[in-house]
Amino acid sequence: MQEVRRLTEGYGSSVMVGDGINDAPALATAAVGVAMGAHGTGISAEAADAVLLVDDVAKVGDGVAIGQRMLRIAEQSICFGMGGSFVLMAIASFWYIEPAVGSMLQEVMDVAVILNALRAR
Repeated sequence: MQEVRRLTEGYGSSVMVGDGINDAPALATAAVGVAMGAHGTGISAEAADAVLLVDDVAKVGDGVAIGQRMLRIAEQSICFGMGGSFVLMAIASFWYIEPAVGSMLQEVMDVAVILNALRAR
């Protein structure tokens, strides 16, 4: 646990990958704790931020890649949804869009954001 704390202080963040045996405190101390779930304990799974269902440390890289992709998709959805809403509100404030049409455009944007989020699957 002290080594994880030292690494976190020295580098700003840390990832601790543990097998679930006597490492729950270190998993909780790290910026991101990853527990191996196949043979690990319930306490380690509770202390960790992510649980791998297989005991294969190579899957940690896959998990990081999936997380980064999901974050990019979420950022795209937020930018498109909020940006589009602000643009439509600005146009509507000058009475160029009728309220009923504006509400329909908002619903179309909401569906587009949801469809974009489904790409994460």
